[in-house]
Amino acid sequence: MSGAAGSTLIIGMTVPTSASAAERLSSEQRKMALQVAKAGAIYPIEVPGFGERGTASSRVTASRLRDAEARLQPARLAQVRTGADLLIAQGLLAAPRPALLAGIGRAAATAAPAERQGLIALAALGAATVARHLDPASDSPATVWIGGLADLHERGAQPDVLQRLETR
Repeated sequence: MSGAAGSTLIIGMTVPTSASAAERLSSEQRKMALQVAKAGAIYPIEVPGFGERGTASSRVTASRLRDAEARLQPARLAQVRTGADLLIAQGLLAAPRPALLAGIGRAAATAAPAERQGLIALAALGAATVARHLDPASDSPATVWIGGLADLHERGAQPDVLQRLETR
């Protein structure tokens, strides 16, 4: 039995349910989010484990992404979709990591404010996928990462991924 939007009425109790299909990421957006998370896991440095097991790259899984996605409000998820769609439209889905990083920098440097906020939201979701203690709704680490990539683009420099981390 349905109750308020986003909830179900069970024997007199309202229990929150998962986001509606319209609020979730599409398959392509999820692939893009995982790709961004994997890039951010090792660039510019490998993200520490903060008590979690495995390498930063090994912690980027579809399950962890779904967990981080479930922590987002619909408005923030809409921003994530904007960021993912911007990168997909630029042909970066399945791009090699160096091309993805350069493409994110180019997109951030030239994006309208709402698009740049979408890139930040996407990067924040990626960071929360790599390190569960990070809040996917917080702009702090993602703003620095996106800003750094934009700065590299504006200076004509390419992100330099450490090869030893690339194979992890």
